[in-house]
Amino acid sequence: MRFALSDEQHELARMASRVAAQRAQAGTGAHVPTWGERPAFDRALWTTLAELGLLGLGVPEERGGSGGGAVELALVAEEMGAAAPLVPYVPAAVALAALTAGDPAGRPDTSELIAEITAGRIVAVPAWETFADLADRPRRDALQVTATEPASHPGDPEVVRVSGTVAVPFGDSADMVVAEAAGRTPGDPRQRVLLDLDRPGVRVTPVEGLDVVEPLAILECEDAVADVVGPDTRPGAAAEAMRVILAAELVGTGRRALDDAVRYAKERHQFGRPIGSFQALKHMLADRHVQLDAARMLVWLAAAEHDTAGATDQGATEVPPGLTALAAATEAADAATADGLQAHGGIGFTWEQPAHVFLKHARARRALLGSPGRRLDRVADALLAL
Repeated sequence: MRFALSDEQHELARMASRVAAQRAQAGTGAHVPTWGERPAFDRALWTTLAELGLLGLGVPEERGGSGGGAVELALVAEEMGAAAPLVPYVPAAVALAALTAGDPAGRPDTSELIAEITAGRIVAVPAWETFADLADRPRRDALQVTATEPASHPGDPEVVRVSGTVAVPFGDSADMVVAEAAGRTPGDPRQRVLLDLDRPGVRVTPVEGLDVVEPLAILECEDAVADVVGPDTRPGAAAEAMRVILAAELVGTGRRALDDAVRYAKERHQFGRPIGSFQALKHMLADRHVQLDAARMLVWLAAAEHDTAGATDQGATEVPPGLTALAAATEAADAATADGLQAHGGIGFTWEQPAHVFLKHARARRALLGSPGRRLDRVADALLAL
């Protein structure tokens, strides 16, 4: 596949970068969260992103979105990964991917909800660990359907009751959570559900986490009412979109760490020379640049294929490109943030300098997504079966 970004796509990325950089607390250096400080949701930036239509990327205009596809969404997700703003842009994009793929027919109630989310009036986030096609080792029993409720009116979405405990990003700032729940019995299929955090039977408790720019909360459900989201009409579409979004964000995080390291290597002098002139350091940074650039190409390819063809994740005869992209991006971000911190020397470990912020974000994502090797094993199995 031949692929190149258009002028409009380049401008979209630049706009997202400018907007995020103006407000990003960890990215500008104006403020790095201190030890023990819980980062606050940046409502002002969230409103700005909604007004610019960035929250609705990848959602058709007839459903309240801004249009565009996975490529545009990946470009903005990369800039958000680079800026590390205190908003749940990537979690919200993942939640929207699950909602839109799960109800492509556009029921009026779901379409209204999606419009509210893209307008910034409702914050919806995912329960990462419940998605079997996203997390390496999903907690399949983290949420479980305990009962099926009759619909109040004909045409209303199916309603179930769920119980369980999961961790969610920005849970104390969110209004709704999208998750996958195990069936009532072992033989029942998993169901994608939407939880309103204001309903009875739901309790949210903020907790400390490794990632200082994506605060966590524990969501406890006890026979809580949840709406069932319909299955994907294009099998694996939601999972593939999620992989592309997360991979793009990781590329952005790695890129920011590398850019900061290169800048510091030019400014920091040792033995009368910039430390960037020393072979060991400049070769290390060059290797990270090549690795990140390769990962970015895989992300764009996966996004373009998702937009133009039917990405599928059902069986061994097809290889979802998002699997390869996410594996490459996870490795590249992990290496770039670690080497970026090393290039900064001792200052990289301090709270006055943000190098550790990007390392923690990349490591938290890796812990969530699991080993890239397992993802590549799936790719190899699929290729060998062709």
